[in-house]
Amino acid sequence: MDTAAKNQREELNTTDQTQFGQKSSEQSSNASFGNGQGNQSDAQTFSGEDHVELKYRSVKNVSTAKFAKGLGVFSIALGLAEVLAPAQVGELIGVSNRYRKFLPILGLREIAHGIGILYQAKPTEAVWTRIAGDAVDLAFLSAAFTAKENNKTRLTGATIAVLGVAALDLLCAQQLSSQNWRDEGNPMAPTTVGQPSGRRTASS
Repeated sequence: MDTAAKNQREELNTTDQTQFGQKSSEQSSNASFGNGQGNQSDAQTFSGEDHVELKYRSVKNVSTAKFAKGLGVFSIALGLAEVLAPAQVGELIGVSNRYRKFLPILGLREIAHGIGILYQAKPTEAVWTRIAGDAVDLAFLSAAFTAKENNKTRLTGATIAVLGVAALDLLCAQQLSSQNWRDEGNPMAPTTVGQPSGRRTASS
Protein backbone atom coordinates (compact mmCIF):
# COMPACT_ATOMS: atom_id res chain seq x y z
CA MET A 1 0.00 0.00 0.00
CA ASP A 2 2.89 2.32 0.78
CA THR A 3 4.12 1.75 -2.76
CA ALA A 4 0.67 2.46 -4.24
CA ALA A 5 0.31 5.64 -2.21
CA LYS A 6 3.75 6.76 -3.28
CA ASN A 7 2.96 6.17 -6.95
CA GLN A 8 -0.33 8.10 -6.58
CA ARG A 9 1.46 11.08 -5.02
CA GLU A 10 4.03 11.10 -7.87
CA GLU A 11 1.23 11.11 -10.46
CA LEU A 12 -0.45 14.04 -8.70
CA ASN A 13 2.82 15.99 -8.64
CA THR A 14 3.36 15.32 -12.35
CA THR A 15 -0.18 16.52 -13.14
CA ASP A 16 0.30 19.69 -11.07
CA GLN A 17 3.59 20.46 -12.82
CA THR A 18 1.99 19.97 -16.26
CA GLN A 19 -0.91 22.27 -15.39
CA PHE A 20 1.49 24.85 -13.99
CA GLY A 21 3.52 24.76 -17.23
CA GLN A 22 0.41 25.23 -19.36
CA LYS A 23 -0.73 28.20 -17.26
CA SER A 24 2.74 29.76 -17.52
CA SER A 25 2.70 29.36 -21.29
CA GLU A 26 -0.74 30.95 -21.54
CA GLN A 27 0.31 33.87 -19.36
CA SER A 28 3.44 34.37 -21.46
CA SER A 29 1.37 34.33 -24.66
CA ASN A 30 -1.12 36.79 -23.21
CA ALA A 31 1.68 39.07 -22.15
CA SER A 32 3.21 38.98 -25.61
CA PHE A 33 -0.15 39.69 -27.21
CA GLY A 34 -0.71 42.55 -24.80
CA ASN A 35 2.69 44.02 -25.63
CA GLY A 36 1.89 43.77 -29.32
CA GLN A 37 -1.35 45.63 -28.79
CA GLY A 38 0.48 48.20 -26.75
CA ASN A 39 3.08 48.72 -29.45
CA GLN A 40 0.38 49.05 -32.09
CA SER A 41 -1.48 51.52 -29.89
CA ASP A 42 1.71 53.51 -29.41
CA ALA A 43 2.28 53.58 -33.16
CA GLN A 44 -1.26 54.76 -33.74
CA THR A 45 -0.83 57.44 -31.11
CA PHE A 46 2.37 58.60 -32.73
CA SER A 47 0.90 58.74 -36.20
CA GLY A 48 -2.18 60.48 -34.86
CA GLU A 49 -0.20 63.14 -33.01
CA ASP A 50 1.98 64.20 -35.91
CA HIS A 51 0.98 63.35 -39.49
CA VAL A 52 0.57 64.79 -42.93
CA GLU A 53 -2.46 64.23 -45.11
CA LEU A 54 -1.68 62.90 -48.60
CA LYS A 55 -4.84 63.41 -50.58
CA TYR A 56 -5.49 61.69 -53.87
CA ARG A 57 -6.15 63.40 -57.15
CA SER A 58 -9.65 63.47 -58.52
CA VAL A 59 -10.44 61.40 -61.59
CA LYS A 60 -11.20 64.62 -63.49
CA ASN A 61 -7.68 65.93 -62.89
CA VAL A 62 -6.11 62.66 -64.01
CA SER A 63 -8.21 62.68 -67.19
CA THR A 64 -7.27 66.28 -68.01
CA ALA A 65 -3.58 65.56 -67.43
CA LYS A 66 -3.69 62.60 -69.83
CA PHE A 67 -5.59 64.72 -72.35
CA ALA A 68 -2.89 67.41 -72.22
CA LYS A 69 -0.04 64.89 -72.50
CA GLY A 70 -1.71 63.38 -75.55
CA LEU A 71 -1.79 66.79 -77.21
CA GLY A 72 1.87 67.24 -76.35
CA VAL A 73 2.86 63.95 -77.98
CA PHE A 74 0.76 64.79 -81.05
CA SER A 75 2.40 68.21 -81.30
CA ILE A 76 5.91 66.75 -81.24
CA ALA A 77 5.01 64.07 -83.81
CA LEU A 78 3.48 66.65 -86.18
CA GLY A 79 6.42 68.98 -85.73
CA LEU A 80 8.95 66.25 -86.53
CA ALA A 81 7.02 65.37 -89.69
CA GLU A 82 7.06 69.02 -90.84
CA VAL A 83 10.77 69.38 -90.08
CA LEU A 84 11.98 66.05 -91.47
CA ALA A 85 9.56 65.59 -94.37
CA PRO A 86 8.26 68.99 -95.50
CA ALA A 87 7.80 67.82 -99.10
CA GLN A 88 5.54 64.93 -98.10
CA VAL A 89 3.55 67.06 -95.62
CA GLY A 90 3.23 69.81 -98.25
CA GLU A 91 1.94 67.30 -100.76
CA LEU A 92 -0.54 65.99 -98.20
CA ILE A 93 -2.04 69.40 -97.44
CA GLY A 94 -1.89 70.53 -101.09
CA VAL A 95 0.64 73.41 -101.06
CA SER A 96 3.31 74.17 -103.64
CA ASN A 97 7.06 74.34 -103.09
CA ARG A 98 6.77 78.08 -102.45
CA TYR A 99 4.78 77.37 -99.29
CA ARG A 100 6.49 74.15 -98.26
CA LYS A 101 9.65 76.03 -97.25
CA PHE A 102 7.71 77.45 -94.28
CA LEU A 103 6.75 74.03 -92.93
CA PRO A 104 10.02 73.34 -91.02
CA ILE A 105 9.56 76.64 -89.16
CA LEU A 106 6.01 75.68 -88.25
CA GLY A 107 7.31 72.25 -87.24
CA LEU A 108 9.87 73.69 -84.82
CA ARG A 109 7.09 75.67 -83.19
CA GLU A 110 5.00 72.51 -82.82
CA ILE A 111 7.91 70.67 -81.20
CA ALA A 112 8.42 73.54 -78.75
CA HIS A 113 4.72 73.41 -77.81
CA GLY A 114 4.89 69.66 -77.25
CA ILE A 115 8.01 69.82 -75.09
CA GLY A 116 6.43 72.56 -73.00
CA ILE A 117 3.31 70.48 -72.42
CA LEU A 118 5.22 67.33 -71.45
CA TYR A 119 7.66 69.23 -69.22
CA GLN A 120 5.08 71.00 -67.04
CA ALA A 121 3.21 69.14 -64.29
CA LYS A 122 0.11 71.21 -65.09
CA PRO A 123 0.67 72.57 -68.64
CA THR A 124 -1.99 75.29 -68.67
CA GLU A 125 0.19 77.95 -70.28
CA ALA A 126 1.73 75.51 -72.77
CA VAL A 127 -1.68 74.38 -74.01
CA TRP A 128 -2.86 77.98 -74.39
CA THR A 129 0.23 78.69 -76.52
CA ARG A 130 -0.81 75.81 -78.78
CA ILE A 131 -4.04 77.68 -79.48
CA ALA A 132 -1.98 80.66 -80.61
CA GLY A 133 -0.03 78.26 -82.81
CA ASP A 134 -3.28 76.98 -84.31
CA ALA A 135 -4.12 80.56 -85.27
CA VAL A 136 -0.75 80.80 -87.06
CA ASP A 137 -1.46 77.55 -88.92
CA LEU A 138 -4.88 78.84 -90.00
CA ALA A 139 -3.30 82.07 -91.22
CA PHE A 140 -0.77 80.03 -93.22
CA LEU A 141 -3.52 77.95 -94.82
CA SER A 142 -5.60 81.04 -95.57
CA ALA A 143 -2.65 82.57 -97.40
CA ALA A 144 -2.17 79.31 -99.29
CA PHE A 145 -5.77 79.48 -100.51
CA THR A 146 -4.94 82.67 -102.42
CA ALA A 147 -2.33 80.93 -104.59
CA LYS A 148 -3.67 79.34 -107.75
CA GLU A 149 -1.08 76.56 -107.82
CA ASN A 150 -2.27 75.04 -104.52
CA ASN A 151 -4.78 72.21 -104.25
CA LYS A 152 -7.91 73.77 -102.77
CA THR A 153 -9.52 70.44 -101.91
CA ARG A 154 -6.57 69.29 -99.83
CA LEU A 155 -6.24 72.73 -98.28
CA THR A 156 -9.88 72.51 -97.21
CA GLY A 157 -9.24 69.15 -95.57
CA ALA A 158 -6.15 70.50 -93.82
CA THR A 159 -8.08 73.52 -92.58
CA ILE A 160 -10.84 71.32 -91.16
CA ALA A 161 -8.21 69.19 -89.42
CA VAL A 162 -6.54 72.25 -87.88
CA LEU A 163 -9.91 73.56 -86.71
CA GLY A 164 -10.63 70.22 -85.07
CA VAL A 165 -7.29 70.19 -83.26
CA ALA A 166 -7.81 73.82 -82.24
CA ALA A 167 -11.14 72.86 -80.68
CA LEU A 168 -9.41 70.11 -78.67
CA ASP A 169 -6.68 72.52 -77.60
CA LEU A 170 -9.27 75.05 -76.45
CA LEU A 171 -11.23 72.41 -74.52
CA CYS A 172 -8.09 71.16 -72.77
CA ALA A 173 -6.91 74.68 -71.96
CA GLN A 174 -10.27 75.57 -70.44
CA GLN A 175 -10.27 72.42 -68.31
CA LEU A 176 -6.75 73.11 -67.05
CA SER A 177 -7.62 76.72 -66.25
CA SER A 178 -10.75 75.74 -64.31
CA GLN A 179 -9.02 73.14 -62.13
CA ASN A 180 -6.93 73.95 -59.06
CA TRP A 181 -4.76 70.88 -58.59
CA ARG A 182 -3.07 72.30 -55.50
CA ASP A 183 -6.36 72.59 -53.57
CA GLU A 184 -7.90 69.45 -55.02
CA GLY A 185 -5.06 67.14 -54.05
CA ASN A 186 -1.51 66.10 -54.67
CA PRO A 187 -0.94 66.05 -58.46
CA MET A 188 1.62 63.26 -58.12
CA ALA A 189 -0.69 60.98 -56.10
CA PRO A 190 -2.68 58.10 -57.66
CA THR A 191 -6.31 58.31 -58.65
CA THR A 192 -9.17 57.97 -56.17
CA VAL A 193 -10.63 55.03 -58.09
CA GLY A 194 -10.65 52.01 -55.78
CA GLN A 195 -8.84 53.94 -53.06
CA PRO A 196 -9.89 55.72 -49.87
CA SER A 197 -10.23 59.47 -50.04
CA GLY A 198 -6.97 60.02 -48.19
CA ARG A 199 -4.24 58.38 -46.22
CA ARG A 200 -2.04 59.33 -43.30
CA THR A 201 1.60 58.73 -42.70
CA ALA A 202 3.93 59.82 -39.94
CA SER A 203 5.79 62.99 -40.84
CA SER A 204 9.55 62.92 -40.79
